[in-house]
Amino acid sequence: MSSKYKMYFFDLDHTILDFERSEVESLLELFKARDIDLSEEQVRSYQSINSKWWGYLEKGTRNKEEVVVGRFREYCDSIDVSFDPEELNDEYLTRLSRKAYFLPGAREFLTTLRRQGKRMAIITNGVYRVQHNRFLSAGLPEFFEFSLSSEEAGVAKPDPGIFHEAIRRAGVQRNEVVYIGDSLESDYRGAENAGIDFIWFGKHVRRNKGPVNIARNYDELLMLLV
Repeated sequence: MSSKYKMYFFDLDHTILDFERSEVESLLELFKARDIDLSEEQVRSYQSINSKWWGYLEKGTRNKEEVVVGRFREYCDSIDVSFDPEELNDEYLTRLSRKAYFLPGAREFLTTLRRQGKRMAIITNGVYRVQHNRFLSAGLPEFFEFSLSSEEAGVAKPDPGIFHEAIRRAGVQRNEVVYIGDSLESDYRGAENAGIDFIWFGKHVRRNKGPVNIARNYDELLMLLV
């Protein structure tokens, strides 16, 4: 399926980088600095609240500024503490921006594609200053021509505008690209809205739940792309 592609677009978190590890470490440090040791249950509660608020962004009912502060306002209420949610968010994003870990096998996978001369770039809904710093600290410019955030594009996945901007930057046609991501809600729907091919990636993917092209690991993904 790959012979026609001139550009390979990837989501960043849960596709190339281990966001959950960065997220949990940053959250624990954030509250530890305030003499609070979060339990595993409290961490899971934050992740659930965070996911819900990012869902608002994908639906277009909240902007990113409202999302990143609103999640901490709700979370503090849920664990019965009173901290300034804007201050929490700012410190959390600073901590998060310093943490970038490859998913197991990701670096080797990217090295293989680079050796084959594949052109690659990132499209992400994440906060620009976080994603840009993580992109640099993980050494991703070695593999990717650019990383495009929703803040830079002015719209967030699944809005097709962010894909159109990435295609413009890459100097290719819509039928010459493929997007690889872990989310049906933002990644698949966004690629579909933009009229580009998509591969659903991750251990969680199920053939009967989404697009025809799926890859549960990097070996399977490589088979689809080379």
